[in-house]
Parts: sequence; structure tokens; C-alpha cells
Amino acid sequence: MNKSLLITRPNYEITTRYLFAWSGIIVTMARARGVDVIELKKEKANKKELESRLAKLKPQLVIINGHGSDTCVTGHDSEVLVEVGQNENILRSKIVYSLSCNSATCLGVESVKAGALCYIGYKTKFTFFHRNKISHPLDDNIAKLFLDPSNQVAVSLLKGNKTQDANRKSKELAMKNIQKLLSSESSRESTLYAKFLWSNMRNQVCYGNQEVCF
Repeated sequence: MNKSLLITRPNYEITTRYLFAWSGIIVTMARARGVDVIELKKEKANKKELESRLAKLKPQLVIINGHGSDTCVTGHDSEVLVEVGQNENILRSKIVYSLSCNSATCLGVESVKAGALCYIGYKTKFTFFHRNKISHPLDDNIAKLFLDPSNQVAVSLLKGNKTQDANRKSKELAMKNIQKLLSSESSRESTLYAKFLWSNMRNQVCYGNQEVCF
């Protein structure tokens, strides 16, 4: 039986347009490695579809892209997908990576309590800068500084790394980019980027089973 991944890919404004594009790299890699991919793209990134696919197809890995808060993560048009006290139990027995602001603060903790194997996410706002290359987000080298490290979590998991190692490798790539930005030729702009990369890295957490692999 093949491993399976469920990934949400909303796309309705500039932030989610960028996440949609960069999450496509994960989809391509997963399929190349023989993983069954369940994509909830655009309007399909809604609560009904998520709950249905999780119940029927039982993917081992769940990647959520979108906006979030302390208590929830959202999909297309900011529809709430998973919320504390409502349906966090749908993540039971899953490895979860949520690329969304704040969700690890409460939702991550409560998801693990409800049976999620592991929850990797961010305790505060996840920030990235971009050049507004809305038609070609993957050509945006500023966004790459932030979204390569965030993608590294999923890349590492797909390669069979333990959850703690996927979290660590992501942070190591963020630190590498920080060091580049703070080189001798650094500008005020690059110092600003480094500041927010550091915040993303410092507030990226891995809750639950640190040893589990996808």
C-alpha cells in the first residue's frame, strides 16, 4: 500500500497564490517518489472536502497551506478547516505540517492531545516578503529566502526523515539564508528580511512524537 499525502492549496489572493505555487513543488516531488497525493486545490480547499477525504482515504501526512490563528487554520476564501473545540480530532494518527500563522499556539497543542502523531507549525505569524511576481512566484528570489526553508519540512518528511529532523533541517536552511543576508555586503533591506526569517525559525515548533517518520 502506497503512502499518501493530503495537501490543501487555496489560491485566492497574493499570499495564497505564492503558497499555491510553492506547494506545487511538494506535490511534484511526492508523486515522483510514488506517494499518492490528495490535492485540495482552490475551491476544493474547504472543510467538507477535507473532512471527507481524511475519513475515507486516511492519508498519513497532512500539509495545510493558508491563513491561520491560534485556534484554527483556513482554506479557500478563509473558510475555517480545522478549529479547536470543533474538529481537531480529524487529525488523529496524522503527521501534520501547517504553513499558517499562529496555529501551533493552541491548535497544534490540542491536535496532539486529540491524537495527532505530530504537529509542525508556527507559534506566531509566519512572514515572507516577495516582489509581487503574481504570475511567476517561483521566480521570486526574495520569496525563495522564506519559502525554501518552509518547504524543507515537507521535503525532509517525504525523504523519510523523522519529524524532529525535518523541523531541524528547515531551521538550518533558514539560518543559512540569514547568514547570507547578514554578510558584509548586507543592506537595510536584507537585515529586515533576516529579522523576519529569524522570527519564523524561532517560532517554528514540532509537537508530539519527535521520532515518527512518514
